Amino acid sequence: MSFRISDALEYGALELKALYRPRLNAELLLGFLLQKERVELHLRGDEVLDDEMFLIYKSYINRLKKNEPLEYLIEKVSFYSYEWKIKKGVLIPRPETEILVEKALMLIKKHKIKRVFEFGVGSGIISITLALSDPNLQIIASDINPLAIALAQENLELFFEQNPLLNQQIKFIECDVLHSQEVFKNNSFDLLISNPPYISLGYELPSNVAYEPKDALFGGEGGEEILKALIALVDEYRIPYIACEMGFDQKKKMQDALLGFEVEFYQDLSGLDRGFIALKSML
Repeated sequence: MSFRISDALEYGALELKALYRPRLNAELLLGFLLQKERVELHLRGDEVLDDEMFLIYKSYINRLKKNEPLEYLIEKVSFYSYEWKIKKGVLIPRPETEILVEKALMLIKKHKIKRVFEFGVGSGIISITLALSDPNLQIIASDINPLAIALAQENLELFFEQNPLLNQQIKFIECDVLHSQEVFKNNSFDLLISNPPYISLGYELPSNVAYEPKDALFGGEGGEEILKALIALVDEYRIPYIACEMGFDQKKKMQDALLGFEVEFYQDLSGLDRGFIALKSML
């Protein structure tokens, strides 16, 4: 049986009807496979798909029905009005992390911050967005995941035409800085920023989140262990500012860990506690 593009879209929307935005998801999947924009799919709706392409499309529909994240299937994600590459094995950026970036940019502008360290670079979206917004920043960003480091570099290269000096602003390093702290001994920083793992080990992940890398999600037995370790690093190496995302139920633990800091907690768009900006007194 031959399927036109319009038929395939109808099939996909029907198969995905139990999911959020079934028609859009069907369009995004088929557009990715055919390397066409959504508008072009509709303009070419009468074109016939070959049998092999339809079978591939059908397999992608089935993977999405099993809650595999759409972002991994189409290998792209939107963040801060930009489009980024994303791959399985690297954490998918969330919209709430845009709030962390906004808070950090306000802090950077207000206090003329120049040297930034990012812990857990993931796809690179935080460091690259900061650098695109402020050409005076110098950023070192680490991750223990070699897939993340490689993807962050790919995303950095997406913006070379827009800013050819980005490669001079950002350095990605594959390193476990919680155990090997040479980067802090050899460099000084004004701000440590991170969206670190902060989920407790006993927490049962939703089926779609379970596809994502566990080392980017779980922060320890209680979930807050890595956050506390980052606060200790800031304290030890006299980094003035720290900006972190956190779990919605971790405010009290972070208040206790941040004694001696001036702290501003912020909420996400759902009104849940989601992160903090803190200044360490150097007296």
